[in-house]
Amino acid sequence: MKVLVATVGGTAEPILISARKIGFDRVILIAGKPAKDVFGDKAIEGKPNPVEVAEDIKNKLEEFGAEVEIRIVDPFNFEECCVEALKILEREKAQGDVYVSVTGGTKVQSIATSCAAFIAGCKVIYVQELKNGAELTEIPYNLAQFDQLSNVKKEVIRVLEDGDSSAEISKKLGISKKTASQYLRELKEYGLLEVSTNGRVKRYRLTFLGRLCKARWST
Repeated sequence: MKVLVATVGGTAEPILISARKIGFDRVILIAGKPAKDVFGDKAIEGKPNPVEVAEDIKNKLEEFGAEVEIRIVDPFNFEECCVEALKILEREKAQGDVYVSVTGGTKVQSIATSCAAFIAGCKVIYVQELKNGAELTEIPYNLAQFDQLSNVKKEVIRVLEDGDSSAEISKKLGISKKTASQYLRELKEYGLLEVSTNGRVKRYRLTFLGRLCKARWST
């Protein structure tokens, strides 16, 4: 079972995009209280009501067979947002793979829910809207797992430029092409590289995760 836990703000679109791209059996929407409930008379008029947005999302996703639950939090209370999100995540982890979308909601709400996801060890995703659609980005939560890689594999990451072939890595590091190919294949399996084919030659480039590791290991 795939479970989506998503922070809800003033628009439904990021959550609906996540649901379309990945597909979920169960969705928990964490919606912020309306501004009037938090700030009273000081609330700015005309702000979208996240609870109403969550209800709209719920109705749409249930039409496609998803089970949907709405939880309401104070979107400006970091501790409340973090604790409530963590309770939800720990409960849902027993149900299957949990994805946490932090695109919607206030900054406090989004950061607190991200923090809860890191603690629970859940996948964090973010929807980046582009000119020609939207892109779903997974935010890595534990890079320390890659510190166990050998120094020479870390060196492959450090020296690799987008579009390098195994022959070029072999030359840069002074190792055989066969060994370079083996390292590149293993790093791809770790999710640090992706490969494309130009004619008969395989070309490698760093993934987002790979670029993060390169930034860590290049200092």
